[in-house]
Amino acid sequence: MKKHSTQTNLQTKFGDFIFKVYSDTQGKETIVLYKEGLNPSKPVLVRVHSECITGDMFGSLKCDCGEQLINSLKMINEDGNGALIYLRQEGRGIGLFEKILSYRLQAEGYDTFEANVLLGHSPDERTYEWAKTALDDLGISEIRLITNNPSKVSEMAKHGIKVVERIPLIIEANEFNQKYFNAKRDKFKHFFHKEISYYFYQFHASSVEHVKEIGEFLKGKKKDPLLKICVGVAASHETLNNEEEIDKIRQIFHICGFYEGFVPILHFSFRNSENAQDDIRVIKSSMPFVDYLQTNDLEPWDLDAIKLACNLFLADIPLWDENFSLVDNQEFRDVIKDKKAFVLLDNSKGTGVMESKESLMKKIEHLLSHGMNDIAIFGGFGPDSLDTYFQLRRYYKINFSIDAESKLKTGDEIDLEKTKTYIKQLIRFDDPRQAGLDQTETFLQQTTEEWQSFSIDNKDFKVHPAVFNPDHFPSTRWFADEMSKLVE
Repeated sequence: MKKHSTQTNLQTKFGDFIFKVYSDTQGKETIVLYKEGLNPSKPVLVRVHSECITGDMFGSLKCDCGEQLINSLKMINEDGNGALIYLRQEGRGIGLFEKILSYRLQAEGYDTFEANVLLGHSPDERTYEWAKTALDDLGISEIRLITNNPSKVSEMAKHGIKVVERIPLIIEANEFNQKYFNAKRDKFKHFFHKEISYYFYQFHASSVEHVKEIGEFLKGKKKDPLLKICVGVAASHETLNNEEEIDKIRQIFHICGFYEGFVPILHFSFRNSENAQDDIRVIKSSMPFVDYLQTNDLEPWDLDAIKLACNLFLADIPLWDENFSLVDNQEFRDVIKDKKAFVLLDNSKGTGVMESKESLMKKIEHLLSHGMNDIAIFGGFGPDSLDTYFQLRRYYKINFSIDAESKLKTGDEIDLEKTKTYIKQLIRFDDPRQAGLDQTETFLQQTTEEWQSFSIDNKDFKVHPAVFNPDHFPSTRWFADEMSKLVE
């Protein structure tokens, strides 16, 4: 990526800034405004703002973008150690013309999420490579990020920028943008306060040793401050009468506290429970160390048990085809949202069968239409079986949680090597550079065909036929020239 840039001093009504512009196609130049004397040795106050001509320039009341830009510049000027990065990705990446088409659909009653999808776009097509470039050029590695968007926090972390704090940017809604605000809150999971919601990569442990091994393996690898590592511990009705098992679970929960971001959760099967509500109360009294409870194998329509679990614990509530219509029950929706419970899409129910992406998307969009956006996806995931999960996260720009169980076992036993591979591949999604290194390493280990040698400028190179093949490219010289352009 070329980084030719120029800069000047700029006096504005918000304060004095250094105004830096990166060379690009006319109208696509990335802009950075930063304070003179910027000190990157401590966390810098940063706003990454995507262009909105209607809001930023013309003061549109249909969004809050213009006010966010103004308030961010005021905050950065007052702080004295800050920068605003202005990315030219109008309409969440779809461009101005398409955004106005989206506005026309919104006038017919669709929200901003639905309108973009109807036009053939993803809900949010923004990327943040130029933000990374700008921050690197300024020597900034740690930031206090001004945003209401959790996906932006995760994207910055993915690019190797440490987000030490999220600063909310609160703008009051008006009669013209209230629906827009609702869509951002419900369908893009934006926060309009300091409270945030985490997401989870979950694995299963049946001993303290399991937690220790995975904990040591993950040290230094987790970069997203919104990511938690969830440790699932199995229990059932029979466990409640077994002090030895309860003590074992207590020890596993205790050891989780020694590893940053580890959150233990009790996976309780109600399959043999005579009365689910009684068992939920017993869990609360006999295992007071349990904060998180996953209600496995409940009767499909046991709303009273779900409500009790949500009232007594931070709950994960599995839904599958048979009981997914609970989402249409107002009482169910209220308790899930009020108690901040997670909805788990789990058609597999321990069989290891993966639900189709199309089916998951229908369920996700139905949940989002009701403002239920703390969503976990279960069933059939494991090492080398994560493409559907990654595709859903990229498409919706929502940090979905994920769990894997059956594909992390060998026979009936938890396989820690499979667990490590699964977690490594999930973490790799959050680190594109490491993903490239890992993929290259895997490619080198798996190649068996002979490499082809050729010379460019009297230097010898080897290319694998899977990368360069005369049947697909005009010549090695053409290939080298094209690659040189990309590398430059």
